[in-house]
Amino acid sequence: MKRILLIDDDRNILTTLEIHLEDMDLEVRIAHTGAKGLADFKKWRPEIVFLDLKLPDTDGLAVLQEIVDSGVPSYVVIITAYAAIDTAVKAIKLGAFEYLPKPFTPAQITHLIEMILRVDALESEVRTLRDQLKGVVREGEFITRNQKVRKLLTTARQVADSNANVLISGESGTGKGVLARLIHDWSPRQEAPFITVDCTALQENLLESDLFGHVKGAFTGALRDKTGKLETAGGGTVFLDEISELSPPIQAKLLHFLQHREFEKVGDPQMIRVDVRVIAATNRDLEELVRENLFRQDLFFRINVVEIYMPPLRDRPEDIPFLADHYLKQFARENRRPVRKIAETALQRLQAYPWPGNIRELVNVIERGIILCRTDQMTPEDLPPHIADYAPRRPDAGPLKTIEAMERDHIEQVILHTESMEEAARVLGIDPATLWRKRKKYHLD
Repeated sequence: MKRILLIDDDRNILTTLEIHLEDMDLEVRIAHTGAKGLADFKKWRPEIVFLDLKLPDTDGLAVLQEIVDSGVPSYVVIITAYAAIDTAVKAIKLGAFEYLPKPFTPAQITHLIEMILRVDALESEVRTLRDQLKGVVREGEFITRNQKVRKLLTTARQVADSNANVLISGESGTGKGVLARLIHDWSPRQEAPFITVDCTALQENLLESDLFGHVKGAFTGALRDKTGKLETAGGGTVFLDEISELSPPIQAKLLHFLQHREFEKVGDPQMIRVDVRVIAATNRDLEELVRENLFRQDLFFRINVVEIYMPPLRDRPEDIPFLADHYLKQFARENRRPVRKIAETALQRLQAYPWPGNIRELVNVIERGIILCRTDQMTPEDLPPHIADYAPRRPDAGPLKTIEAMERDHIEQVILHTESMEEAARVLGIDPATLWRKRKKYHLD
């Protein structure tokens, strides 16, 4: 559903517009002043704005300028009872989509909204086609052109239609939570809640209460009944982040839930049944933890119906320019900075760096760069020194050798791994007589 913000002090027009737009199945908010309108715009980020030029506290063109400068993509329609060609031209040059004189009819509004929706669909299609030409897949903040990651996205789409439990493995910061959310959004449960449980954030008794809920008096500090996240997510999805950190008692209780779809609140023997899908994530090797008796094998099999491995960012350097550009645009909008691009020299540094913190680290670096950048282009000087000055270590090549010594070693290895001198000569690309002379020279008899 598209969001539409109406900024006008004419309450009669606002009421008429609101009723008509809601009848078109659009979500509408109203602001009677420019200040309130800008505050709502920044917080709500509507796709369409109807903006009056004459507001009680400011000029509509000033509000339009702020909306355009924010970088938030939005179609702004200027509405005014004081129509003038020069004002219309100025508004369009500033970035308004259309200029609509008052009074207007419901038919005009319907036609305008339909035109905006068509333009928006075409622009979206153009963006998609451009990405396809570059081999890029975009699903919200999940952006990739890496073949392995594109393949795992295909797997994620397939599993989304089922009720199967999913285990997402990979290093911290690789986007496991983003993928979990995508699986939920692609599933038939998309309209139901998506609830995240951070299994590292709470002590054992608090985590058990957070997940399953408790009744009043169940433990010290339990002053009232609490609904757990499993129950809150009824019909939807629970994402268990870093499931490897669950204690043995909670592992046992979670296993019971996965087997029977029922659980007990802390302090209450009554069973509660809920329909919830579980997606789990871990940055550790669960099979190794099973061998060390730190994780239940039966629980591992229950959650690992489908496993998806998220590769680290260092293994997908081709994604770095697209991820960096995405977050550059996002943070430039949020911080109202004029930064438009990343210089090629800075991109080279970003792609050379091994990113131990993965995408999470990249996001922090781009946000820092946006804040420090003084021009419209991020350069190596805007990157942290350990990235701007990063130089990969050369592999240890051992003692340096002359070409002659390297030739001797190579000939010796070929002779050792072939059946005859004739075969060795063929492998080396020389005739047998030359091989015989070199054997003599290097004392390989």
